Amino acid sequence: MQQRLISQKNNSYDPWQVCCGHDLVEILSVGLRKAIGSHKAADIEANSLERCLRLAYEEVYFSQTRLYVEIRLWESHNQPFKVLRNGIWE
Repeated sequence: MQQRLISQKNNSYDPWQVCCGHDLVEILSVGLRKAIGSHKAADIEANSLERCLRLAYEEVYFSQTRLYVEIRLWESHNQPFKVLRNGIWE
């Protein structure tokens, strides 16, 4: 198994394309359930964890992403359609 991982690592995969955010949250969820035994498993299920992460993500961070810039650019080329409000989290 370790040899297979090393082989895969040596390929020219873009690490950002290997798995999506939901996969990472699942991995984080399993890790937290194994490491933190004093919490109810339901509190650290992937859906609950995703909800908590969304609530913790501040508008200021999103406004600095390429996705934000591309959405704003799309809006400017496709008026009057709006995807984001002026205050994103309104």
